[in-house]
Amino acid sequence: MQNKPISKVIFACLVLVISPNLVSADETAIKSGEKKSVACTACHGVVNSNNPEWPNLSQQSTRYLIEQLHAFRDGTRKNALMSPQAMGLSDIDIIEISKYYNSIPAKRGKISASDNVVELGQSIYRGGIEDRGVPACISCHGPKGLGIDRTGYPKISGQHAKYLYHALEEYKEYYDTRDKRGKNFAIMSSISFKLSNKEMKALSEYLQGLY
Repeated sequence: MQNKPISKVIFACLVLVISPNLVSADETAIKSGEKKSVACTACHGVVNSNNPEWPNLSQQSTRYLIEQLHAFRDGTRKNALMSPQAMGLSDIDIIEISKYYNSIPAKRGKISASDNVVELGQSIYRGGIEDRGVPACISCHGPKGLGIDRTGYPKISGQHAKYLYHALEEYKEYYDTRDKRGKNFAIMSSISFKLSNKEMKALSEYLQGLY
């Protein structure tokens, strides 16, 4: 009977000893990532990017950011600006920069499109398009567009409409080579291929203000 209280005390002490170290390690990574992200902020800013054609990275999924930076670095994903930047990053750099941007709370986006455009986007996001086999975006990205970190599905709410539209165009354009670009790219490419330009535009405008 007396062993039980002792074991509880030992467990409590271990928690006190281990927990601060875990928090400290994460905070250290974020602080290091902040220093390493100086070059990133020139285009992406801290909370919002400086150009609507470039993505906002604040509060983005850590796993998603890590996967994309690796893709830019190894050439699976190509971009004239991002590819050279990613080539100089180590695995630790990528992790720390991703943790830093994930730690920054995002600001609410603003809806600027007309009501009928936003309503079309909302309809596709929440219900999909059944007769074309287009699934509801909400099933992977969530009701508020925050994504799922463990699967690498990104946060898409509050993102620039122009950036989102170009991203959907890219998924559609590379439909024939989608499987070479990774599982998540292939999923999105198969979906975007079934959407019209009007529908992609509506989705992008709706997501810009989703929260």
